[in-house]
Amino acid sequence: MATKRPGLGKSAAVSSVALLSFGPVIVKQVELVATGFVFWRLLIAAVPLAVFFAVSRRRVTLKDLRRSAPGGFVFGINLIIGVLALRRTSALNHMIIMSFQPLAVLMVGVKYFGERPRTSIYFFSLTALGGVVLTLFTKDASGVAGLSGNLLSLCGMALFTLYFALSKTARQSLDSPTYQLLLILVAWITILPFLLIVEAGIPVPSGNDWWLITAMALIPGTGHFLTNVAHGHASLTLVGLMNLGMTSLAPLYAWWILGEAIGGMQAIGTGIVIISLALIVTTAPQEHPPESVNPNTVDGT
Repeated sequence: MATKRPGLGKSAAVSSVALLSFGPVIVKQVELVATGFVFWRLLIAAVPLAVFFAVSRRRVTLKDLRRSAPGGFVFGINLIIGVLALRRTSALNHMIIMSFQPLAVLMVGVKYFGERPRTSIYFFSLTALGGVVLTLFTKDASGVAGLSGNLLSLCGMALFTLYFALSKTARQSLDSPTYQLLLILVAWITILPFLLIVEAGIPVPSGNDWWLITAMALIPGTGHFLTNVAHGHASLTLVGLMNLGMTSLAPLYAWWILGEAIGGMQAIGTGIVIISLALIVTTAPQEHPPESVNPNTVDGT
């Protein structure tokens, strides 16, 4: 049986954030409605994984599906909640509320997974969160900010925390490719009724949207996969806290790719977040006793 590899876990967590942070830049250029975008993104993301399973003749069992279903279902519901929240509150409010998710993950890791972060981790976490708030408050606060949208954002934050915990649990018995494929398929099936009933059909992309959706499925999609790799080798606390980096990296990518300006306070906040997360990664202790993961893993992932 393969043992945990903390170095791989840290590398996967950092790399996942670097790739996931391309998401907002891609989304900004898409004309398709959000729910349709999520639907096609999940479907396209499943294709390379399905091809990998077919070529390697790997089998997926009913037991694998049962272990993956809770995480996939919660992930799918969270995607729907996110779309509904952004329709009812400002993007700024939504991002501020969601930025507290890593701290919620930290508390879950301590209470339910027996993790014991060093005192320095708590300090650097709060410092990083301060940098996130500084970055967000320099953004344009345009949009309708309503109580129902804020409550939905809070619900989304709780659901994403639950999704992280379920993924951590599932990865104790499933390898990354199996869990990634099944959770995507379950999430896709979960949002399908919402599209058919609430949105009155499945919108079809056109023109440049196909390329953007494919880029979203392959670049942030790979980041999503690496997050699940990290769940098998790093603490829930470390993986969750790395998500704070997306708030800072996304504006840098927008500046690089879209030419969007970065304000002075935003740059300071970004620097604080990056330095704090770097210190978290370098000071995080090794996982407490090496634990076993699924013997059917691919290269221990």
